[in-house]
This record gives sequence, C-alpha cells and structure tokens, in this order.
Amino acid sequence: MTFLFLAILLGIFSLPLLKGVSPNQGRMTTSGFDGTGVVIGFAFTVAVAALTSPLLGIGFVFAALLHELGSALACRIIGHEVARVRLIPLPFVAAPRSDRPFDHALEESFAALYAPALAIVPMILAFGLFHSFALAAPLFADVMRSTAIMLGTFNFIMLLPFLPFGGGRVVRAVSDAFWPRLGRVITLFMTAAFASAALRDHSVAMMILAAAGVQSLFHIRRPNQSRLTPNQALLVMASYAFTLTVHFTGGFWLLTGLL
Repeated sequence: MTFLFLAILLGIFSLPLLKGVSPNQGRMTTSGFDGTGVVIGFAFTVAVAALTSPLLGIGFVFAALLHELGSALACRIIGHEVARVRLIPLPFVAAPRSDRPFDHALEESFAALYAPALAIVPMILAFGLFHSFALAAPLFADVMRSTAIMLGTFNFIMLLPFLPFGGGRVVRAVSDAFWPRLGRVITLFMTAAFASAALRDHSVAMMILAAAGVQSLFHIRRPNQSRLTPNQALLVMASYAFTLTVHFTGGFWLLTGLL
C-alpha cells in the first residue's frame, strides 16, 4: 500500500500540469473516429496483441488515446485555436493535430513532452494498484501491470529521436540550438543500431524501429520558427532525458523482450 500511497501523492503533486488548460481557450475536436479509422486502429491493436498479449493490446489502446489527449491539451495550453484528438495519429492518414504551426521551438518541445510527462502519473498509479491487489484480485492486478508496462513502452517509443515522433522533434529543436546536423547524426546512429540488432537477433520489432529511423531521414524540411536559446535547450534536453528514462524503466520488461 505504500507504493500506491506514493503514487497517489505523485498524482496530486502533478495537478499543476493541468492548470494551464482553460475551458474558454480554444476547442478540442476528434479526428479519425469513423469507419476507416476504427478499422485501422483495430488492425494496429490486433498486431500489438499478437506480438505481445491481449492484455497489452488493451493497454496499447489506452496509452495511444492518452497520448493523443495529452498532445491536444498541450496545444490548447500553448494557445492554439483547434486541437484534435486523433484515433490514428499517422501522417497522410489523420488530420494535423493543430491548424497552425508552432511559432517557437520551445512550444513544439513542450507539446512533444507534455503527453509523455502526463502519462507518468497513470503509469506509476497502475504499478501501485498492481502491487496492492496482486493477492486480493490477481486478474485486476494483471490488467494494471499490463497497462503500466504498455504506457512505459508506448511513450518510450514516442520519445525515440525519429520524426515525426515527439522525440524527433525535441532532438531537432535542441540540435538547432547548438549544431543543426546533430539531430541527423543521432537519427543515423539509432537507425544503424536498430538495424544491426534486427539482423543479429532476427527481431521484427527492431526491424520496424529501424524502418522508422530510415523514414525519419526524409523529413528534411525544417519549420520556420524561433530557435531555443542555450539555456532553454539545456532545460528541454534535461526534461527529455528524464521522461525518456522514466518510461524506459516502466516499460523495461516489455522493451527487453521485444528489443
């Protein structure tokens, strides 16, 4: 129960994350919640469940929707008029999350990190519920454990330095502040690492991540926005490293099994 109590305290302490959301500031809409979107989403969920387990497939749905909701909330906090919660957040498939680009790299970094940071609270709370109900309600505990692990895994993947993932946008913003080519170098290194591991271990998951890295290299267009100052870049980099580490720890069991 101590773990659960600490998780609840963390949730209370994180409430300021939601203070910037005003009900009179912009609006949120949904995108992709139609026949085509549901079919594509169901196919993704089945694929995840087949590679992992049915419980992790359910956790995947929750993690994806929470990530989209958090990203839309971030756009509203920044001040965008329209923010979309997308069922299928894929380029060329879903409408853009916002109708206008980010004017400053700090805004884009905030939007990229807000959803993963917000997901830390339910992830730790789910782990706390798992430990508290492992003996009294093992089925419920298994659901909570799977949800927590998938939250960590999903957000860790979203934070990889590949575009159009949030991690790729953060790394690009930070690299533009110091060395514009740094982001491409990191992407090349990670892509080569995933490809080598895929060939060595015959891992489908690693092959998919390597393919994500390859397609990221084609995102050569840089947005017309104000760059981070050195101090802002250090702050964003520290926040990115912390959030990435927390989610890697939360999804460690699944990540080590897949990767």
